[in-house]
Amino acid sequence: MTRRTPPHRHTPALAGITLLTVLTGCTTETTGQAHTPTTANTTNSTTAEGTTAPGNSTFTEELANVLPCQVLDDNQVTDLGFDPTTAEFDDVGVAYMCLYRPAPLESPLLSINIDKDWALDELNLTNFNSTEHQVGPLRALLITDDRDPSMCQISMELAETAHVTVRVSWAESQEAACEAAERVAAVVEPELPREQS
Repeated sequence: MTRRTPPHRHTPALAGITLLTVLTGCTTETTGQAHTPTTANTTNSTTAEGTTAPGNSTFTEELANVLPCQVLDDNQVTDLGFDPTTAEFDDVGVAYMCLYRPAPLESPLLSINIDKDWALDELNLTNFNSTEHQVGPLRALLITDDRDPSMCQISMELAETAHVTVRVSWAESQEAACEAAERVAAVVEPELPREQS
């Protein structure tokens, strides 16, 4: 089993998809404030009480080294019904994600987005349907949009200030999108580091 790191391939269509994904599911509630991913400070990770927490420092370092297109290996991607050769890495703007398709130019579209500097509870869910969810041991939110019945998103909390989002778009129905998102989230969850309590 190999893990693939596809080259940067940014097309106008992909940029549009990425922008739509970011604007609809993962924006801040503060008007005019864009979220720009930054490099994590891995040398002085502290807890809320201000003391150094070696476990949290390790988590920060581990998460900073995770590439979205390497979360799953080729066999896992194939088993989930997607083609690993379609992997597209996108880190434009606030995106830090990998996009997959079942085959070139086919749908649905799967994205795995890692946000190491953004809390799950800071997602702007205005005009979205959000329900508390659980993926393995992780607290999560299942998010749908009445305006887009072909999309379903599951965002999982990795730490107080980090989450990962699995999103399926352009599916045959919302039910199909959520079923696919559930399957992917269950496979992604054990592959990611999480903050030790």
